[in-house]
Amino acid sequence: MTESQKADTQRFVVLDGMRGLAALCVIMDHVVSPGLTRLFPGRYLAVDFFFALSGFVLTHVYAQRLRSGMSLWAFMKARVIRLYPLYILGSLAGAVLAFNLATRGLVDFPPQNAFWSFGFALLFLPCPPQFSTDTYGVYPLDGPGWSLFFELFVNVIFALLIRRLGLRLLLALIALSAVPFIFATAHFQKLDLGWNWDNFWGGFPRVVYEFFMGVLIYRLRDRIKVALPALLAFVGLLAIFMIPTPAQWRWVYDLMAGLLLCPALVALCAGSQVRGVLAQVSAAGGALSYGIYILHVPLWKWLQAVGPSLYRGWDALSASTHYVIVVVVVVILAAILDAVYDTPVRRWLSRRRPKPVQA
Repeated sequence: MTESQKADTQRFVVLDGMRGLAALCVIMDHVVSPGLTRLFPGRYLAVDFFFALSGFVLTHVYAQRLRSGMSLWAFMKARVIRLYPLYILGSLAGAVLAFNLATRGLVDFPPQNAFWSFGFALLFLPCPPQFSTDTYGVYPLDGPGWSLFFELFVNVIFALLIRRLGLRLLLALIALSAVPFIFATAHFQKLDLGWNWDNFWGGFPRVVYEFFMGVLIYRLRDRIKVALPALLAFVGLLAIFMIPTPAQWRWVYDLMAGLLLCPALVALCAGSQVRGVLAQVSAAGGALSYGIYILHVPLWKWLQAVGPSLYRGWDALSASTHYVIVVVVVVILAAILDAVYDTPVRRWLSRRRPKPVQA
């Protein structure tokens, strides 16, 4: 078995489970519950964990292939195939709902903006405010799409540099990106950056620093002798999101979480082992995490639109109940779509028989 084939088959099951748990925490940012918001003030830091984890996993799966001759085009094609089917389905669901609401006069944008927004979504591009169904968010039809934009941006840098990315250059890149990363976090007084037009530019240093920290962690993985027990790994991830911080110091804690805590957790959990039911749940959580992440916003918008007509007491339900409903429905939806849509479509696009790599 070649090194590339080993990379395809080796899984980091605890990290997979943590990715699924982080995806569930992201839902709290959109299905807003005052109680959950107070309990998880740093829930948006899940994206910083995602970025660091992505650098680690993509180095594991693709670094040797890229060094062995895999082209930038082939690599980016693989990345787009991995991300595009569920992303475009979520964007289409958002566009259909936006057009329906606009034609009924229930929103303050014209119906054609639903088409414009979907056109930009098709190209994986942020939608300018004048063409958008939401003048604030950069991906109005499927909000989490903003992180995919930055993910693909840093993937290009990774593919272009990996053949000559020695330890010195890697450390220099991390150090250079840390400067605007620190500045942006201090400027906006938090690390929740990149998802709207006001703080869009802050997403660039955020993803570059954290992704290449993940690359560094993979490079140094053999020197890291500590591996957290699985349960402690999950508790540690939740703790990062739950630590309360005075408002005036929020940016300081966010900065420490982005610079150190999230990358450190990836490093300390890469070698963690898990068995039995928890292993099965972790593997399933990792497999469904992307679907949960990218589908929950359009799903929530649809539930808000049709919920009152399906159940008279919908509006009387607590925000926490709405959150639980979204979690249950999106997990089921992600599992169904993984079986009948996402995996088959990615296989067809890849034009190969083996199951596409979950990265």
